[in-house]
Order: sequence, then structure tokens, then C-alpha cells
Amino acid sequence: MEQDILNQLYYGKIVPWENQNDKTPEMEALSEQAHRDIESLEKLLDGEGKKILERLLDNSAELERWLVCEGFKDGFRLGVQLTAAGLDGGKQL
Repeated sequence: MEQDILNQLYYGKIVPWENQNDKTPEMEALSEQAHRDIESLEKLLDGEGKKILERLLDNSAELERWLVCEGFKDGFRLGVQLTAAGLDGGKQL
């Protein structure tokens, strides 16, 4: 149950409030550079190389989604532990 509700919260199936994740100028610049680099690589690669690049990018994106989700869950658990410790009145958990 715990995992289900955390996944639902993380993937937006439970939306406690609207969250704007505005990109910073630094993030925008990195994103644009990555896009230009991918376009440059695609021009250099043959058909098989393009397939490998696409698979690499897909796998990288999936791994990043997984890592970010796990980081969210870890942070949530830490927050709950901190809240429990704060409400405990000084007793150890």
C-alpha cells in the first residue's frame, strides 16, 4: 500500500496542489545544449547508430525517471521520520 500511494502521488495521480516546475536559465541552457548535441550526433550516425542512440536516450530517460521517483520516496520517508521525531517529544524512534 505504501508504495502504491507514493507512486500515485509522485506520478500525479494524487495532486495535492498544482506544482509549477519552472526551469532555471541554467537548466534551460543545458537542455538546449543537449538537444543540439543529439541533433549533431544524429547527423553523423548511420541507421544502426541512430537506433542505438535512440535506445540509449530512452533507457537514460527511464533510468532518470526511476532515480528521481526513488529519491522522492526517500525524501518523503525522511520527512515522515523527522515529523515523527518532532512529535515524539525527544524519545528515540
